Amino acid sequence: MTRQTRISLLAALATAAVAVLVFSLVGGATSATPPSGDPPPGATIGEEDRRAVDAAPVQRGAPAPPADPTVDPTDPDAVARAYLAAAHSSTPDDAGRTSLRGSAYAVPGSPPATVGVVVVDPPPPGQERTATVTALALVTADPGDRRRAYRAEVGTATGPPGGTAVVDLVTRHVVLARWPDGRWLVAADSPATPDLLAGED
Repeated sequence: MTRQTRISLLAALATAAVAVLVFSLVGGATSATPPSGDPPPGATIGEEDRRAVDAAPVQRGAPAPPADPTVDPTDPDAVARAYLAAAHSSTPDDAGRTSLRGSAYAVPGSPPATVGVVVVDPPPPGQERTATVTALALVTADPGDRRRAYRAEVGTATGPPGGTAVVDLVTRHVVLARWPDGRWLVAADSPATPDLLAGED
């Protein structure tokens, strides 16, 4: 099995796991308990899954920087944009590690906060990757507006500081949760797939 195939399989497992989390956060899951011995639903890739795809171990990244004080935490659009821009920017030092740059905007204990983003393609030495949200659309929200799911287009520019950059576009789904104090935090982040959120335009 090639390294690229292993990365693709691991990404597919991660996407499926996050899809379960998105579905349950936005209100599609029931409160039924899984049968005894079965793992609970959630965005977790177990050691057995990792062995199955022979994935290289990924180390935890550097601690997260504080949130930008100019971002209004009560504005879910602003929080989603700040999270995506921070989480999907990277440097060569991210090779073999996760990026926790967006953790300050994420729900404590959630995968975006504790695991961060797995950087499978870090920029080469002497370059950096800067992410910017170029489009953000609300896909769905629960009836009490405690959870919101967004579809985002994220542009990344990779190149030497101050030099010519290569631009790429990716689409992400993020789910935000509203806390009792009015703050919005990211609860899930995954690549956008056609079947992730049923009924999406």
